[in-house]
Amino acid sequence: MSQQLSQIKRRAMESRTREQSKPSLPGLMEITHGSEVTLSVKTPIGRLYQVSSVFIGTNGRDKLFIELPKVNKVEREQFFQIGYRMTIKAVSEKGEGALVNVRTQISHILTDPVPLLVVDIPPQIDVVQLRKEPRYAVNLEGEIVLPSRTLNVLLKDLSTSGCSFYIEANGPTIEINNVVTVEVMHPKTEVIYPLSGKVCNHQQLGVNKQLGIEFDESGQQAVRELMNKLMFDGAKLSFKQ
Repeated sequence: MSQQLSQIKRRAMESRTREQSKPSLPGLMEITHGSEVTLSVKTPIGRLYQVSSVFIGTNGRDKLFIELPKVNKVEREQFFQIGYRMTIKAVSEKGEGALVNVRTQISHILTDPVPLLVVDIPPQIDVVQLRKEPRYAVNLEGEIVLPSRTLNVLLKDLSTSGCSFYIEANGPTIEINNVVTVEVMHPKTEVIYPLSGKVCNHQQLGVNKQLGIEFDESGQQAVRELMNKLMFDGAKLSFKQ
């Protein structure tokens, strides 16, 4: 089972009470283009096949586009055929965060000029809200001090309970449940805000790696102090000028 699928199942169990159905097109906007998704394909005789792929986008009407997974010829012939049922699971880190679950079927398979799966957009999709509060987009840089190096990170969003951030494409692997501290320095006062917590998810976005952490008590105190120093710049929260 892929690590992405394991994360999805774990977080779905933790958030089961917040599941709801919503119209597909607004719900699909929760998924970031280029993010990793998990595909579960079911054949007419009931065989189930699970694999990771990449979400490309939609045509805004009735079709959704997924990168054709890198599988061998036998697997492609057995599990990727027009008309086969497919469930697409994705993790969204936008706003309150969500698990997006799309039940559909394969309508087209392209191998040239690019490998692509085209599936039907159903009328409704299932969305499980992950957080009790929204995260706010931020324009902040930080560092994680590791035993062997200092890792530069770019914070993507922030709340009083957690954050998500990008790390260098060739950066080290930080495992789920590892405790890390993202240090954010005020550009004028040079005060450092240590955002400490446990890694709760990570995913591949193109060549970038995105991680999410849930703050511990110390991290929650630090982020409250940090957020008092931020203001909205018209698009994101950033340090007051």
